[in-house]
Amino acid sequence: MNRRIAALALALGGALLFAPGSAMADDRLEKAIYHIQEAITQGKLNDAGLLAYHADLALEKAEAVEKFKPDPHTADAIVHIKAAIEEGRQNHAKSATAHAEEALKHLQEAAK
Repeated sequence: MNRRIAALALALGGALLFAPGSAMADDRLEKAIYHIQEAITQGKLNDAGLLAYHADLALEKAEAVEKFKPDPHTADAIVHIKAAIEEGRQNHAKSATAHAEEALKHLQEAAK
């Protein structure tokens, strides 16, 4: 009986230790998706500066997710987010928006 209790306590302790981390990763991915959607909205309004700002926030969140839980879709999204930031800083709203839209597709795939 004591072995069962010890095993159960160990399993529950492990679950409690790792569960908050996975929740944080999911939260960061949701925030990355939110910010890249905002970047797209600003790009469609032809505001490359705000597009770059939101893409930068999305990049921060996506890189944190990638560090915690590597995924090919997240890695591809990061490439497009970086391109969107660069294009946005050069005031190329149309191409920056295209990169942000591609990043959104990859982030949404990573969220599945």
